[in-house]
Amino acid sequence: MNKKQLSISYPFLRRCALIFVLLPLFCFFLGWLKWYWAVITCIALVLCMLLADPNGKIGGFFKKKAVPEKPDDPDNLVISAKLLTLIVLITCAYLIFCGVGRLWAQSDDYLWRNAIFRDLITHDWPVYYDRYDGALSYYIGAWLPAAIPGKIAFLLTSDSEVGFRVGNIFILIYYTIGLSILFLLLMMYFKKTDTKNVLFIILGFVFFSGMDIVGKEFKVDYDHIEWWARSYQYSSFTTCLCWVFNQSLIPWICTMLLLHEKTISNFVLIGMACLFAGPFPFIGFFIYCVAIGIKRLAEMIKAKNGKLYLQELFSVSNICSILFIFPAVGTYFTSNTMMSSQNSKTFFLPPTWVYENYVLYFLFLLIEFGIYALLVLLSNKRNYLFYVTLLQLSVFPLFGLGIHSDFTMRASIPGIFMMFVFCYHYLLNNSALIPAKKTGVKETFFKRFVSRVNILYVTLVLLLTLGAVTPGIELWRGVTRVRDRGIDDYLSDCIITLDQDSNPLPHEEAWPPTNFVAVNYENTLFFKVFAKR
Repeated sequence: MNKKQLSISYPFLRRCALIFVLLPLFCFFLGWLKWYWAVITCIALVLCMLLADPNGKIGGFFKKKAVPEKPDDPDNLVISAKLLTLIVLITCAYLIFCGVGRLWAQSDDYLWRNAIFRDLITHDWPVYYDRYDGALSYYIGAWLPAAIPGKIAFLLTSDSEVGFRVGNIFILIYYTIGLSILFLLLMMYFKKTDTKNVLFIILGFVFFSGMDIVGKEFKVDYDHIEWWARSYQYSSFTTCLCWVFNQSLIPWICTMLLLHEKTISNFVLIGMACLFAGPFPFIGFFIYCVAIGIKRLAEMIKAKNGKLYLQELFSVSNICSILFIFPAVGTYFTSNTMMSSQNSKTFFLPPTWVYENYVLYFLFLLIEFGIYALLVLLSNKRNYLFYVTLLQLSVFPLFGLGIHSDFTMRASIPGIFMMFVFCYHYLLNNSALIPAKKTGVKETFFKRFVSRVNILYVTLVLLLTLGAVTPGIELWRGVTRVRDRGIDDYLSDCIITLDQDSNPLPHEEAWPPTNFVAVNYENTLFFKVFAKR
C-alpha cells in the first residue's frame, strides 16, 4: 500500500456508520426530554455504542479482549485518496440535484419538509404550536444534527432565513457524509475498489429502479412515472432522496450494517436508529432482523452453542436499547395524531379489489422487482435473505396504511435496497461474455460469439437500463423546474411554518396537518412523561 492509498478497516467504517445513524437520537434526547430522562437515555446510548464497538475501550462484557485492527488486513478497504475525493464530490452533486440543501429545485413534498426544518431552527425544542395546542411529532431525525448550527446562526443574527440557509448547508454536508459511508460499505461488501467498479456501483445506485416505463406502456410522463400501478408504488432510490430523504438514507445504512454484522448483539441498537428515521422503513428492516436471528439460532443449535446465542440476544446493547431508548422513541411517534387516530386503519387485501386489481398487482410485482429476481435467482438460490426480500416485497402492496399507499412505498425501502444488492452482486461477479471453451470444432465467429453471450447478464443490464428511466425523470424534473421557476422556488417553500392559524394551501385538508403534529399533546404519554416543556 503506497502513501497515496488509504486503508479503511471495517471496524472503523462501522464506527463511523453507527455515529452517523445514532447522532439524531442523541440530539433528540438532549433537545426533547426532561433533564433526567436526557441523562439516562444519553448514557444508555453512549454505553450501547461503546459496547457495539469490538475495538472500543469497554469492548463487551462477554469479550476477554478487543480485536486489534490491522492496517494490512486483506479485508480492509484499500482506496486511493483521489478516488475517495471523487466519491464525496459525486455524492454531494447527486444530493444537490435531488434537492437536499436547497441549492437546486425541490419536489412538492418539500413544502412540508422545509416548514418542519425551519420550525426546528426557529422554535425551542420540543417544538410546540400553541396556536392550536399542538406539538411537532414526525420523523425529524435527519434534520436534527443540521438544525443545531442553523439554530445557532438564527440566534446570532435573529434572521430566520439566515438560520434556514445555514441549516440547509449543514444538512447537505451531513447527508454527503452519510451517503459516502453507504457507498464505502457497499464497496467493502462487494469487495470492489477499482475506479471502474466503484463508479459502476454509484451509477447503479443512482439509476436503480423498477421498470416503471414498461408499466406506463412506454409513455414518458415527466410528472411522476412511478404511479403507473394506480394505488401503490415502489420508489427508486433517487425518488426517495427527492421526496422522502429523511426516511431513506439511515435505513439503507442500517440494512447495510445488518449484512456485515457477525452476531445479533447490536441489532436492537441499529434498529432504534432505523425506527427513528421512520416507522415504515423499520418494519422492512425488522423483518430482516427476525430472519437473521432465526438463521443464527439454527446455526447455534446445530453447533450446540445455545448459551452464546442467548448472550448475543440478551446483550447489554440490546437490553439497554429496549429499556432506555425505545420507550422515548416509541411514545414520541405514537403521540402523532394521524398514527393514533381511530380513522387510521390497517387492512389486508383491500375489500374493493376485483379481477382487474389482482392482474395489476401481479404485473406490479413482475415489473418492479420480479423479473430482476428471476434473472439473479440461480446465483441466490441458497441465500435465505433473497427469499425474505421476495416475500416482503410481494406482501406489502396487500396492506393499506397511511395516505397515498405510504406503507407500501416506505416499508419497502430496505427490501428494494436489498434487491439492488442482489442485482449488482451478480453483475460485479459475472460478465456479459462467458469464457471460451476449446472444443476443437471449427465454428463461425457469429456462432462462437452467440455461444459465449451470458443471456442472463445481458438481459439484466437491458432491463435495468429501462428502469433507469424513472430516476432519470426525477432528476430531469429538477432541471425543468430550475429553468421555469429558478433555484429558490417559492412553490416548494410557501408554508414557511406549521405554527399558523389556518391552512395556507386551499387544496389541502383542514388545518392543522395531523400527519406531522400531535394535537392535544398534553394527553399523550410522551408529552406527559418524557418531554420537557
